[in-house]
Amino acid sequence: MKHHFKLAAVALLVSGICGASELHFLTPLTPIQVESAGQAKDYLSQEFSREHQLAYERRGVFGHYYSFYPLIDGLPIFSVVDALGVNRGGMPFRYYQASVASLQSHIWPESELAPESDVIAQAIGIEADNFDIQGLAKGWWLTEASGIEPVWQVKVKQFKPEATFSFYIDLTHEQFLAKERTVEAYLADFTPNDLLTGNSLKALVFNPDPKTKLMDESLEQQALSETLPEAAYSRVELQDLQAVDGGFMLSGPYVKVVDLAEPVNPAPLLTGDIEWRRHDDEFVQVMAYYHLDKAQRHLQSLGYEGASQIFYSPIEIDARGGTNDQSAYSFLENRILLGVGGVPDGEDADVIWHEFGHGLMHFINNSDKGGDSGAIGEGFSDFYAGVHSFRDPQGQVFEPNVMFNWDARFGNRKPRTLDDQSAKYNPNYNYPAHQWVKDTLGDQLWSTPLFQGMRRAFESHGDEAIDDFERIVIEAMYGMGAGVRMDQLALSTLDMAARMHPEKDYAAILQQQFDQHGLILDPIELAISSVVKQQTGSVPLNLSLQNLAVAKLEAISFSFSDLPEGLVVSGDMPPITELLAGDTKAIEGQFTLALGDNLICGQKITLPVDVHYTSDIAAINHSRLALAMTIGEGAHQTATGVGGDLNDATANDVGLTKEMGVNNFYLDFSQQDFKVNQDLTLSLHIEHPQFDQLSIKLISPSGLQVDIWDRDYYPRTSFRHTLPNNVADIDWSAVIDESLTGQWQLQIIDHDAGHKGKLLSWSLSQVSEYTCSQPDVTPQPDKKTDEKTKDSGGSLGWTLWMLCFAYITRQYVKTEK
Repeated sequence: MKHHFKLAAVALLVSGICGASELHFLTPLTPIQVESAGQAKDYLSQEFSREHQLAYERRGVFGHYYSFYPLIDGLPIFSVVDALGVNRGGMPFRYYQASVASLQSHIWPESELAPESDVIAQAIGIEADNFDIQGLAKGWWLTEASGIEPVWQVKVKQFKPEATFSFYIDLTHEQFLAKERTVEAYLADFTPNDLLTGNSLKALVFNPDPKTKLMDESLEQQALSETLPEAAYSRVELQDLQAVDGGFMLSGPYVKVVDLAEPVNPAPLLTGDIEWRRHDDEFVQVMAYYHLDKAQRHLQSLGYEGASQIFYSPIEIDARGGTNDQSAYSFLENRILLGVGGVPDGEDADVIWHEFGHGLMHFINNSDKGGDSGAIGEGFSDFYAGVHSFRDPQGQVFEPNVMFNWDARFGNRKPRTLDDQSAKYNPNYNYPAHQWVKDTLGDQLWSTPLFQGMRRAFESHGDEAIDDFERIVIEAMYGMGAGVRMDQLALSTLDMAARMHPEKDYAAILQQQFDQHGLILDPIELAISSVVKQQTGSVPLNLSLQNLAVAKLEAISFSFSDLPEGLVVSGDMPPITELLAGDTKAIEGQFTLALGDNLICGQKITLPVDVHYTSDIAAINHSRLALAMTIGEGAHQTATGVGGDLNDATANDVGLTKEMGVNNFYLDFSQQDFKVNQDLTLSLHIEHPQFDQLSIKLISPSGLQVDIWDRDYYPRTSFRHTLPNNVADIDWSAVIDESLTGQWQLQIIDHDAGHKGKLLSWSLSQVSEYTCSQPDVTPQPDKKTDEKTKDSGGSLGWTLWMLCFAYITRQYVKTEK
């Protein structure tokens, strides 16, 4: 029998059009054999009840992965994919489903004519004589503003610089909605034979960087002006160089050093072994070739070669590709540009391996956009570069958790860390690259559990654990689609660890790391379903249980421990056999809560509870939850204010803010003699395209201010929350014990011009008082007396029951006759 465990953590692709993407794990493995893209297509079409068109396929060291465009009106949605993963035995073990609403409700306009080449040139912004059209197809694209739109997919080969793109042009032929590098077709047996020249030269490089090599912190002070010690360099071999007239070029089967951007620095001609050092311009070019070539060969040593090859052509890299202190990998051109501002980025191997990591991830999942893919890409690339440095013996003891600890130490920058123990995942947010969310940098949120998990595994299993962890992390990224979230990829990584290494504790290590950062979301929710109206005695503890996942959970049981002093939970309940996806179950009459004698009416308490269950990921079997409750019944007082349009900021001629948009709204609390307490809540419903342009304050009747929002990142355009919560945690201390009575002011300031918004509604609410009833102390009947009564009447009751039964039977027989 096939079971699915579908994650409760879901990815929001496009508001209103794409709902929640789902990641499904198949345990036990389905007996269906999938050995081709056609069979994979048939499998997914049956599972999802929709048709597909192959987008691309990839093969890892554990499985084969097929990605398909869903079809609307027989035409592909180019911006999302459904994906299926099968193991080496051809048995499906995981699939990713993009939830796209109303697949049958759109019809492509048949009267639409294909755009002409001159119109295409104008729309894509490339001169007509600099490209060739290699394909033209109808399809669909998702936009956040308009939803699903019909588009023309135009495959273009650009001549200078050479590249292949897919443009998605709207039906007006005036603009393109998106641009992607054309996906490379899967090659079942790739070997760059013609580029394996066997030509090699010796050269000097940093590996990984001078500080780590010498374990000397003081090198930072002398790096810009003084010559570094000879021991800072490593002599290495540059392999498979391309031969040209008079020597060799820094070009080989996996890397091609080029000159694409300022400053001008043509690739050098090599005539023999190289002695360039860091003050020579050519040094960073040698660094770029050596480390990219090494990164690709390292992947092959992990098993990613032949049918599992990652990259089918050399990566182009400009080691002096910009005058600023920034480097980047271009998904469109498969190129890396390294900045030379401050310390040239090409001097730090971490930077080169990091940028290579971006390319690796994009090759694996060409649909890595939306959701948390930005922070995932940065975090994975940091992990991949950090592991390279960790392989060096010095790297295991000297700043092992510091990223870019050569380049990032200059220019008063703080390097990223691979050990951000305070980072916590908030499922209310998406995590773009380099974005801080609630004091957490998304890049570090993903890199930390991966890298620290690798270190824990290394402590237990030695060097082999480093390779094992890299394979697990890389393989888990295959077969994903657009909008993937960290909590989904965390479960994929956990699942892959269990499948690839069932005999080792890698899955347990990863689960502990992911749990620490909130990346394993509880698939179950438990709440107290009734008000506790008394403060002493015993009360029924009635609960409401909901399965938040989209597949059933089985064998659910509860246990209470570490309760607050004086509280006792008694009772027992047999395990719940199963709870279907999304279902809620009332648990009544099973547990009793003894309150003790020390509680105060209105007191808030928390009951820890352990919930055990089984799911199709063996490691996901337990949730430690906290039941929040308040003693007594609260009387709420609420005041509602009037909303309105928000004044936008104004800008001067050069686009700088000239005047901020100040907006004030008011409400009156007319109730007398109430003071502000911690129960105060603020409900806001605001629509605005950019919440990081807004600051919000609440001002009390006496003029005291409380900060509500301070130009923070928010991933959506509609903000509808009752605060405080995990989106905005408000500190009410400034107004505690102030009078609640009077006029309250909500001030919303727009700091940047260009976007307008609206306050749709707002209100303040507070519990004015709690009332508690007395426990029921009515005397109960004496048990012995009650038992005697039952005993004395037992035989008579049984006799009367038998006589009645005999009479009814006789009447029934008569009726039948």
